Amino acid sequence: MRFKPVVSLVPGQPTQDGNRVPLTRLVPGQGQRGDAAFRAMDPFLLMDHFGPMVLPPGTDAGFPPHPHKGFQTLTYLIQGAFRHRDSTGGSGLLRPGGAQLMNAGSGIVHEEMPVPEHLETGGAIEGVQLWINLPKAHKGSAPGYTDLQPDSMPWQALRGGRIRVLAGRWAGITGPTQTPAQIAYAHLELEPGARFEHVIPAGWLTAVVPLHGAVRVEGTAVAADTVALLGEGEALAVEASEPASLMLLAGQPLGEPIAHYGPFVMNTRAEIEQAILDYQQGRMGHLD
Repeated sequence: MRFKPVVSLVPGQPTQDGNRVPLTRLVPGQGQRGDAAFRAMDPFLLMDHFGPMVLPPGTDAGFPPHPHKGFQTLTYLIQGAFRHRDSTGGSGLLRPGGAQLMNAGSGIVHEEMPVPEHLETGGAIEGVQLWINLPKAHKGSAPGYTDLQPDSMPWQALRGGRIRVLAGRWAGITGPTQTPAQIAYAHLELEPGARFEHVIPAGWLTAVVPLHGAVRVEGTAVAADTVALLGEGEALAVEASEPASLMLLAGQPLGEPIAHYGPFVMNTRAEIEQAILDYQQGRMGHLD
């Protein structure tokens, strides 16, 4: 079996987003700019590792109301809690080990903010948000969101570690997330010296993203908050150099044109201009 080598290592970019939330922007990474950057990881558009941070009492750090259109967000929480509200009337609580799939589709306004007890006492927050592109035929789909509770994707034991499957199939386990784009996505934890192998469908983009610790992929060292994009081969193989926590991504590229502006991802600049107008004129709804 041919294992996929690392063809590029792209370090994440420390930044802030929302209301003073520290994060590392992993996709697009450092040195990647413009619409072309959003094609580099097709069908994945953006990946943020937010935190880990400890919210002080009284903080309002979070992601206040903002719009999206043309893609899906999959927000996975490792520790802490967030409450979600959106302009479709949806609301929910995001807890450790849980996730939320939001379909921006034709346009939505949402917020993700700390729960009331964090506002009073403070608390730790850490998670990962992934933007998944929608095929052109689905960009006008109805907006909405799906809660993915922790018990729908529990940790599963592996030799030398454990895995939580959010989407697709890994290690014989199928995740609960359903998306128009064909993807596979998982959180993997490995003990030092442990090795994980998995066959990847032909033609799929594949990446390994350590959040903590360090790993090796076919002899190449990959540090925390770095995206290792893999090349040709039949399978992924990753080995932990030290205790490691990492995200595994694989997906079938859509191969469609991408036009991007802030929270909107469409196929043409004219569609971006229409998205801006739709938001300005309130056609994506409001949060009271």
